[in-house]
Amino acid sequence: MARKQGRNAYRRELIAEFEALFPHSVFRGISVHGNAGWTPRKILCVSVIMFWVSGKTLEEQFFAARHLVQFLWPHWMVPVSYAGFVLAQQRWWTLMAPLVFAQLRPDESMGTAWRVAGWLVLAVDGSRFECPRSQANEQGLGCAGREKTSPQLFQTLLQHVGTGLPWDVRLGPGTDSERRHLDDMLADLPEQSLLTADAGFISYELCTQLIDDGHPFVLRVGGNKTLLENLEEQTTSEADLVYFWPEKFQAEPPLKLRRVCFPSTGGLPVVLLTNVLDTNVLSDQDAQKIYRSGWGIEVYFRHLKQTMDFTQLRSRTPGTVLNEQVWKLVSFWMLQRLAIGHQLAAVQDPRRFSAAQARREIREVLQLMLQNRRGVSLKVRFQRMQKDSYTRPGPKTTRKWPRKKNDKPPQPPKTRPARRSEITKAKQLGCKFLRIS
Repeated sequence: MARKQGRNAYRRELIAEFEALFPHSVFRGISVHGNAGWTPRKILCVSVIMFWVSGKTLEEQFFAARHLVQFLWPHWMVPVSYAGFVLAQQRWWTLMAPLVFAQLRPDESMGTAWRVAGWLVLAVDGSRFECPRSQANEQGLGCAGREKTSPQLFQTLLQHVGTGLPWDVRLGPGTDSERRHLDDMLADLPEQSLLTADAGFISYELCTQLIDDGHPFVLRVGGNKTLLENLEEQTTSEADLVYFWPEKFQAEPPLKLRRVCFPSTGGLPVVLLTNVLDTNVLSDQDAQKIYRSGWGIEVYFRHLKQTMDFTQLRSRTPGTVLNEQVWKLVSFWMLQRLAIGHQLAAVQDPRRFSAAQARREIREVLQLMLQNRRGVSLKVRFQRMQKDSYTRPGPKTTRKWPRKKNDKPPQPPKTRPARRSEITKAKQLGCKFLRIS
């Protein structure tokens, strides 16, 4: 049984966790006027705790978080205006964002969780969030869904697969494209990281840029793409090579890729394309493992929308909607980052992190801290933020919901032999492929 702590221990431990992850030096490069009520450090602490507590309105959550921050750091002067707080968030976020992301991202100190099957794997996916149906939101955000639906915000997330932590994020109106968001994040990919994604992302432009930048990828391809065979002479010992060369890009060189197929539970084969041509460098089994491990990003969106109840935004203008969403993500990201740090130290699997348990534990800690009551240490609570270890007795089944949208799985891609004219043109242009030394 875990030992209980002395009084005010939660206060000391929470301060230590914040200062370990965000020491005073992090924001030292941001110049703040001496009379400013809101500083980047105050904004971070209030914003993060604001979405750890419950509340029916954003203003209610703000005042609860402000009270907690004032209890943690009694020497701080924390302004009381919620409107002023939102303006300060928006004013400082551009300068704070790269510093906050750098502190929250995982790093090589996370040991075996840093890589999957020997690769630094990043997964990407996007999702929409509902916004209030105000006139400003309708005009500024738009709606990409059916008629009579509310305005929406689109979020594209890049996730570090080994730990389940976010790596980067882009936000925009509901009419934005996840491919365009990904294009904007490619410049910040770590060196030689491997990108995996579902069939909605693959394109000639994306594959070309990843090959040019030296990034391996494992991407699913669907029935809306056509692959070419026999564009070059191949020996029987070579892997299953195909060529991605859409007709609109035939002024550019064809892309030489490797095809990996495996059966799915729905009966249709899953077809993956990778630019790692050598099976000794990336085997078919490892490519399949990497793609399957990337499914955790869909669970991450379920954590945000359902468990943390972030599916419905409350702000009534496009600027405040984007501000609210980014701080909701940072709040959950920091909670997960703190928990995973302690779980890795205890040799626990970070991908078993439980959002529901994390929400329950942190809210209880904040309540006990204000009541000056005892409890098990914060370190133990972070280690308890994991899924139950029971073994499911049978396959997971759900009842059929008549109004639920059930997307059909992607069909396998079309495949055809290369035409003689394409073979001649490919000899002139050469083929583009990833060279791994």
